Amino acid sequence: MSKAYIPQNTWVVCTLQQNPGPGKLIATNFPKERTQFSVLYKGDKDLIFLTIGDRNTKDKFVCKKPMNMWLAIGGLVVGLILASNPIGWVVAGVCALVLIASVTVAIVTHDCSGPLKLGKWVGEKGDVYFDQQLAIIESSLLTCDKGGVLKPIIDEQVARDAAGAIALENFKEAAVTTVAAIATGFLMGKGGGFFKAVGGLFSKSGALLTVGGVATTYALTKYQSSVMRGSEEYANNEIYQSMNKAEVKDWSDPKTAVDETKETYGYAAASLAPPNLGDFVELYKTGKLVIQDAALRQRVDQLSSLSRQQLYRNANAISVWNDIKTNPNYERLYNTIRRSSSQNQARFTPSMRSGAINALDDNLKNNKWSLSNSESLLQKGSSSLLFFVPLIGGYFSESARRKLAEIAVKDNSGSISVRTDN
Repeated sequence: MSKAYIPQNTWVVCTLQQNPGPGKLIATNFPKERTQFSVLYKGDKDLIFLTIGDRNTKDKFVCKKPMNMWLAIGGLVVGLILASNPIGWVVAGVCALVLIASVTVAIVTHDCSGPLKLGKWVGEKGDVYFDQQLAIIESSLLTCDKGGVLKPIIDEQVARDAAGAIALENFKEAAVTTVAAIATGFLMGKGGGFFKAVGGLFSKSGALLTVGGVATTYALTKYQSSVMRGSEEYANNEIYQSMNKAEVKDWSDPKTAVDETKETYGYAAASLAPPNLGDFVELYKTGKLVIQDAALRQRVDQLSSLSRQQLYRNANAISVWNDIKTNPNYERLYNTIRRSSSQNQARFTPSMRSGAINALDDNLKNNKWSLSNSESLLQKGSSSLLFFVPLIGGYFSESARRKLAEIAVKDNSGSISVRTDN
């Protein structure tokens, strides 16, 4: 099947874009690459035929990578603000301004030109040269050094449909990232504050668990991506398979390993909210304590109908009291309910029973549902759930690529009369 050659100002979409409209490809004068622009479509100087030396767009895209990073930082700040229990429209306005500032910084500081210059075209026409550079065709793809793939689309409406669909999926990913960052900041604030959390990250054990957490998340997202890209549903979609091939990482190249590691840990460090395996360890420990306290609470409750004399002689009461006295996990409970040091500690009295019930009820409530307790199940459980946020984002990221593949196959290149023979 013949393929059209691509002239300047052909529409183009990017799998990482967040703006809802397509861009336009332009001829580019990179030093030591393309320096001549003499091959024109229908003699129009504005329609220079493009080559592998042309790797730029007329206007920059709004890229999701810096956007997600800055929204993560802004979301973290918003979460910390909300953790202080403020109220009123002023606070809401401040939070909104923080997020707007994050979006503005992401847009203003990002530039497509540099990363595209370091990218490369794949699927070029291997035996046709324009101005001493290999020609590109409608099925060619431009990879970006920051990740993502740019796809030329000749039909304007198809390009706009693809751009809008991609932007929507990437917006969903950004929304998930922002909400997760706000939740992280909120949990930091309720769990002892920002500096305590950061101090934990940079402690010896905390750093190791953070490194392990980021690496685990990276491995999970890559596995998720490979599974989704291997779907039989898209096995016959030429564009999707071409994108998959173009984005395969060459792990034999040391630069790939360095770049992937730098980017993975760089974004985590910038947001100060990296995944941490320690959250799962603490969740397990807290869960054990809650289960232990709940079991003891039930045992004490079974003694509620016993009189003072019965408590002295009852085997279960004696067993409960011995456990409270000897188990290190119950040291605080023991000190709370025991009688004065001059009295016999071998006896479990009705007042001590009531004290144990009240103390255990408080412990269970605090350890399960208290946001102000950094060791509670709610705190640790929420932190552990945030560990999987990148997988949700990964789903939307892959969905954006699929949207492009689904829509771009509808491209009508009939308006370009200069074509290849295959």
